[in-house]
Amino acid sequence: MGDSLATQFLSMDLETACPSCGYLMWVRYSEVVAQTAVICPRCYTQIWLVDETGSAQNAGDAVQQQITQALKGLFR
Repeated sequence: MGDSLATQFLSMDLETACPSCGYLMWVRYSEVVAQTAVICPRCYTQIWLVDETGSAQNAGDAVQQQITQALKGLFR
């Protein structure tokens, strides 16, 4: 069996723009959850990734719960 949906979600990429120069770059959801710093490859600004509401951390579990609820009772 494969990784859980939450684990797969943490491996996904998120496109975001540098707040200083607007350069579009990719970060992993796991970096957002860990609230790490990334460096913009264009202007070399250090950007701290912040998940104030915890939505990135909880998104994989929330999706998994919705799928489980939707499939509940289909295979009785």
